[in-house]
Amino acid sequence: MMKRRVLGFAACAVVLAMAGTADAQTYGNTDPFESQGSHGANFVLGVEVVIPTNDFQLESFGLMYGVEGSTPSTSNAIFGLYSSGANGLPESLIAVTNGINLSAQQTYDNIAFTTTPTVQSGTYWMMALYESQSNPRVTFLTPNSVVAFWSHSYGAGMPGTGSAGTYTGQNFNYWVNGVPAPAPLAILGLMGGLVAVRRRR
Repeated sequence: MMKRRVLGFAACAVVLAMAGTADAQTYGNTDPFESQGSHGANFVLGVEVVIPTNDFQLESFGLMYGVEGSTPSTSNAIFGLYSSGANGLPESLIAVTNGINLSAQQTYDNIAFTTTPTVQSGTYWMMALYESQSNPRVTFLTPNSVVAFWSHSYGAGMPGTGSAGTYTGQNFNYWVNGVPAPAPLAILGLMGGLVAVRRRR
């Protein structure tokens, strides 16, 4: 009887592990662009990203800063992901990072969001707020790419709602990382296994 109980719990653990484990996924602009941008201080500014996965649990933000052979400006920065409103522009802040110091030409990946909310598939906005002049990696070769922006003090933190104007012709090496949310079947599998073991006793 003890052996059956152990096997039952082991089977449940396998189901839980298989259903609850998912590969990390990245959405955004990870292929290096050709230029170094010049981003003014105290502006929230960013670009769209399409997340094609339902029940996607946000984990972190990433960016490329400067280009090879450059010495980009040092700046503190905050990054956030916004929902897209009925007008197609940033609406509500969904996830935000703590401040990070950018001081060298490199890729800054896995900048953790302070919370890990789950979002559905759709279009979102990857937004940055810099404390001083900064140099994120950028392309000027996408004439139809829309950039949303608005003035906002870095000291006030990333705002909860957007208030954006737009211009076109730039895109930034920004992206978001996350995983599909654990499947509810994992919990059901565990509960079913426990019931089966209990009935066999």
